[in-house]
Amino acid sequence: MSVSAALSMNAQPSTTKSGVVVLVGVMGSGKSTVGAGVAQVLQCSFVDLDVQITKSAKCTVSEIFARGGETEFRAIETDVLATVLDDACALIAQQTALSVVVATGGGAVISQINRDKIASAADHVIWLDAKVDDLVKRTSSSKTARPLLANNPEQALSALSSERAGLYEQVATAKIDTTGLRIEQVIDAVAQIVSPMVAK
Repeated sequence: MSVSAALSMNAQPSTTKSGVVVLVGVMGSGKSTVGAGVAQVLQCSFVDLDVQITKSAKCTVSEIFARGGETEFRAIETDVLATVLDDACALIAQQTALSVVVATGGGAVISQINRDKIASAADHVIWLDAKVDDLVKRTSSSKTARPLLANNPEQALSALSSERAGLYEQVATAKIDTTGLRIEQVIDAVAQIVSPMVAK
């Protein structure tokens, strides 16, 4: 699949011109890897939400799930997401950074509060999508612990993709189907979308 064929545009970018770029998508879609790559290409800041959550909670995602289940994790996620986006906007307002790329967790869009925060803070919300087979391959080869995939990864990823597709669509200003694309191609596709904003 070509990069152009994989791209689709949805909602209009935020009129606030904050300089914030948010990546959303199911786990395994490549948000963290692509986000870091885009930030490197554009020479801007990058924040991985799950990393920030573990720093805030002072324990791993798996430990949070073991202690308080998904409910506790989502509560922490909402608090940390708000802080990350507020900090990103502040850095840009102070001209400390031209832009900030934020990779969210796959379930960050479940909360209406999170969706509203993302929509209000970000210029671009890019949905990285992929076929379930690709997601299974990527997550199985990753060293990252994923509590929601502990039992039947293929079934879980299929369900999560179906359940969350409408939520990703609500917040996304652009969608990239990463199925069959190399990571460099996805990074380039995202960079093409956001680079005019960074250069403003």
